[in-house]
Amino acid sequence: MTATDESSPALEFNPMVSPHREDPHLFYREARAHSPMINPVLGAYMVTRYDDLTTVIDDPATYSSAVAVPKIYWNPPEVTEVLREGNVPETNAVVNEDEPAHHPIRRVFDAGFTGARVRAMLPTMRATAESLIDGFASGRADLVAGYAVPFVQSVINAIIGFPAEDGERIQQWTDDVNMLWNLLAPLDERIASARRMADYTVYLQALIDERRAHRREDLISDLVHGAHGFPGLDDDYVINVVRGAARVAGFDTTRDAITATVLAILQNPDVHARVLDDPAKAIPKVTEEVLRRDAPHRGLFRVTTRDTVLGGTDLPAGTMVLLLFGSGNRDETTFPDPDVVDIDRANVRDHLAFGRGLHVCPGAPMARAEIRVALETLIRRLPTLRLAEGYAPSYIASYFFRGLETLDVAW
Repeated sequence: MTATDESSPALEFNPMVSPHREDPHLFYREARAHSPMINPVLGAYMVTRYDDLTTVIDDPATYSSAVAVPKIYWNPPEVTEVLREGNVPETNAVVNEDEPAHHPIRRVFDAGFTGARVRAMLPTMRATAESLIDGFASGRADLVAGYAVPFVQSVINAIIGFPAEDGERIQQWTDDVNMLWNLLAPLDERIASARRMADYTVYLQALIDERRAHRREDLISDLVHGAHGFPGLDDDYVINVVRGAARVAGFDTTRDAITATVLAILQNPDVHARVLDDPAKAIPKVTEEVLRRDAPHRGLFRVTTRDTVLGGTDLPAGTMVLLLFGSGNRDETTFPDPDVVDIDRANVRDHLAFGRGLHVCPGAPMARAEIRVALETLIRRLPTLRLAEGYAPSYIASYFFRGLETLDVAW
């Protein structure tokens, strides 16, 4: 990467700490008034305006995805030494691939999220949601820990092919991957996560070996054996895809979208009334509007392959940029009154919550189905649902995800 121009204007942004942890839109609103500007913490230019974001997304030849998500071996030597001692492999993630390498890998990965797979998972989704609500204590619950987390864990683990009884340790390992991706996290916590990666690698390799001998209807089997006429992937690549693009991306974003949508419904009486009156019609509408307004994934990195100009800012070849989809989704020039929850917004499907183009999220149809089932079941079973008295939203410390720490409700 090239060094950034020290004379460039800068805007500070760190969603790990206040005030941006509570409200990143303080930064987004200010940043959209300027051309892309350097974030000195990350050494990357922040892309916050909708038109600039789509310019980058739609031009993969100029803006390479090679750095889209961080690699765990980008960590300091204290961390990478532990990873090497544990023989923890790393390849590109699917989202880090440019063409022509991207297409065959993406086609194999897509096999795990076909329309048929989504439909096949619906009974599991419904049964899981019903069971979790059955287990609520009388009159009160935290819909993060008690509903969204176990619901999405159950679904994504089944899609990947993880044994249901291993859910707790898989979640710990998933949290570890998130920790290693977060280059702003405390060093001691990243070292602890790196130590656990050796066991995760051994565990995943055993599943790969088993699927090679006995194919099943799951993502691991697709990745090992191939799909859509393309061959299977090397074992190290399968490990990287499963622990990252599948398990991390398939869990955090959907969990956070479910709880953000419930919060928006309960905070807006008119929306709540429409959901209660006609859930089949209103829930898809409010889901898309909340994906726009409160995008669960902040964004991805790109790196320029040539000298270019973006939104009036000169970017030499090798410059890192960070695409902040959550900001673009509230760009007032594209979405009038962007802070308002308007479930009749005409252009809501133009949001960037799932990206678009070459690297649009392959799991978007599955995620939408999960959100719909989770909300439909909750509204049907608990029609008097409301926010618990005194509840105030607080958000997790994460660079890549925007999610509630708790969602306390009563009925």
